[in-house]
Amino acid sequence: LNPSRLADEFNIRCAYDYNHYDTLFLYTLVPVVFVIVVTSVYMILSRVYNKYKESVRQETITTVFYLTFLVYPGVSQTILETYLCEEFPTADGTEIFKSALRADYRLSCEKSEQRVIALVYASIMLVVYPVGIVLLYVSFLKRYHDLILKQDSTNLNQDEKSKLKRVSFLIYPYKTERYWFETYELFRKLMQTSLVAFLQDTVFPNLSPTIAMNISFVVAFLVVFINPYKKTGDFWFAFVSLVLLIPASQLSVLELSSKQITNGNYGIMGVEFGLMIVIVLVELWWQKKGKSEGEVKDLARTESHTDEEFVGVVNDNLNTMQENMKVKKRNAELEGEILKLIERIKGLESMVPEDEASRDAVEVAVV
Repeated sequence: LNPSRLADEFNIRCAYDYNHYDTLFLYTLVPVVFVIVVTSVYMILSRVYNKYKESVRQETITTVFYLTFLVYPGVSQTILETYLCEEFPTADGTEIFKSALRADYRLSCEKSEQRVIALVYASIMLVVYPVGIVLLYVSFLKRYHDLILKQDSTNLNQDEKSKLKRVSFLIYPYKTERYWFETYELFRKLMQTSLVAFLQDTVFPNLSPTIAMNISFVVAFLVVFINPYKKTGDFWFAFVSLVLLIPASQLSVLELSSKQITNGNYGIMGVEFGLMIVIVLVELWWQKKGKSEGEVKDLARTESHTDEEFVGVVNDNLNTMQENMKVKKRNAELEGEILKLIERIKGLESMVPEDEASRDAVEVAVV
């Protein structure tokens, strides 16, 4: 999301006269103010509704993540554009006539109070946005690292489930072992939207189109190689989007107009695009083949484990049956002894005299 592009689309510049520095201050301060407001609302609601504190916290964290995800590429690009200047030489090329900001030719890059303030402010925002948001994501993923790795377990208690929801925005689309992929996505977006611009018209001016093309190709290849998504639909959506960026990024960096595009340019881009498709298809085939072989090995391993488990279960059942037979035999012996004891008691009872005098005599004899 790049607010400056949206402003140009709706012709806001025609109604309000603003320059790049105004854009820089506006686009960097609005998200910060929004986060402060959301945090304040969270603190108030958590005190008023204490029993819903955890739910409010989860919604607050998710809202902040959504905001940073949306503004990261566009705001970072606006910040980095503050450092990019373009020099205009005189007609004979002997000296520099003017140095202007590439994002806004009305602004001079000559040393001035306005320029110094803008550079200092941009440096601070460089730490807050391009660097700070990545560190925010990394800190959350590191904090809940152990919990994320066991997210598929059924033994999670309620507290662990609540904590896991705090980072669900970062890890939900991805496989457990690829939980870090959202952080990589931030870096990729920054690379494709901003960093290539620093290579243009600098030390290697002729290499910037090639580098932009290679970056687009590499990130598309990595998505195929890593395959971080849980759902196949998410994978193909990301892959097709990255593939479409390849020719688009090349045209954007080259800044070719319809008059500048020649048949040779079309041919080169067509060969590059076709080669990329071939390589990616080969990679998909290789990955699918490796996955199939892995499934066969896992199946064989599972069958061997199943046989071993079956033998173990049979042995356990046999041992249990033997123990039960021993117990039954012992119970039968005890029952026989009890019956003998009962018969002996009955025999003794039959020997006791019935009249009282005889019983007293027996008792005296016993004593």
